[in-house]
Amino acid sequence: MEEQKYAGCWYCDNIIDHPDQVGLLYLGFPRCFVLIPSSKEFYFSTYEEFVNGASEINWLDPKDIRNYSEYDKEKVLTLLWNFSVEQEAKDEELYNESNEEDF
Repeated sequence: MEEQKYAGCWYCDNIIDHPDQVGLLYLGFPRCFVLIPSSKEFYFSTYEEFVNGASEINWLDPKDIRNYSEYDKEKVLTLLWNFSVEQEAKDEELYNESNEEDF
């Protein structure tokens, strides 16, 4: 089995109840869920906007989070940002491929 680039990272959505919102979930440590209230605005945001207001960052183990350095938390947020960028690019690539097959 090949090593996974984004092990523990998940893209979450609920298009029935919350069509504009998406979430990013990291199940490594420290565990984190990032709610993106407006996916349309998020797709045009920078990393700085991502960590400073375009998203709601929730550490899932609040009692344990003080055991992690700011560097550890920043690594998780950077990983989730990179994951979201590649996820979007892959989604767009697959969409374009399926549309090419229709012609």
